[in-house]
Amino acid sequence: MTATPADNAAAPADSAAALLRERAAHFAAQAALFLRDQALSSASHDLRSPLNAMHSWAYVLERQLAHTDAGSAYAGRTHAGSAYAGRADPNLQRALAGIRAGIDQQTKLIDEALDAPRADTRTLALAPQPFALRPLLDDVLVLARAALADARDVMIDATLPDVAAPLVADRERVEQALWTMLIAAIEASAVNGRVSFSCTLEHAQVVARVACVVDAGTLVDAGRAHVLETFARREMLRERNAKRVAWTLALPQRVALAHGGTFAHDPFADGRPSEIVLMLPGEAPM
Repeated sequence: MTATPADNAAAPADSAAALLRERAAHFAAQAALFLRDQALSSASHDLRSPLNAMHSWAYVLERQLAHTDAGSAYAGRTHAGSAYAGRADPNLQRALAGIRAGIDQQTKLIDEALDAPRADTRTLALAPQPFALRPLLDDVLVLARAALADARDVMIDATLPDVAAPLVADRERVEQALWTMLIAAIEASAVNGRVSFSCTLEHAQVVARVACVVDAGTLVDAGRAHVLETFARREMLRERNAKRVAWTLALPQRVALAHGGTFAHDPFADGRPSEIVLMLPGEAPM
């Protein structure tokens, strides 16, 4: 069967669309990888805190039992022949041993099940090189629209630098970070909503800002198009310590810190505006 001109024209378009889907899927996988790292790190920290407290109290009990035993021995010497039996209850000794064994088992489990899987993501390897910033920003917008914005009818209002400002950084990681920020904002926006995306040079720093108005219902609506997993979207709405970021934004945070920059975001509270901000030095260290 002979290909028609329309078929020939459609082929490059299909190929380009497939390439966009493949690249968006790669970025989503990278975001999920660091989301897992953040979740495991949070779980490890939150589980170790009570274990440390239990360990301290076990030490207090151990000292108290030792003091009881010492007092009993002294009483036995000064009241020879008496029926006094003041030694610590053997059941308390066994209980303390059980507590210590439980603490050791839980600590080993945290080491093996939570900390060990993070070995590959604890250190973010970078390949810094100079590149023009504007083409990267344009690519991020194309990928974000193809991945989710178009399906949600979400408009992205972009304010980008007119000149191709250079940046020395890991281009791939920076693109992944900005894409993840945009996707998180689109996910949190209502259908037919708007997301703003700006990138400026402020005091020798490249500052990227993504802002939206949060619609919690759409964020967790299983009937809508999504890129992020269900538990990741629900976690975005969870109240957290101001120093902790939403798990799905772990990648942008790690990229910022690895380049000597900063990262922060407002809470994702229903009906409230939220801004995500990434700052990178104008020239990241080589």
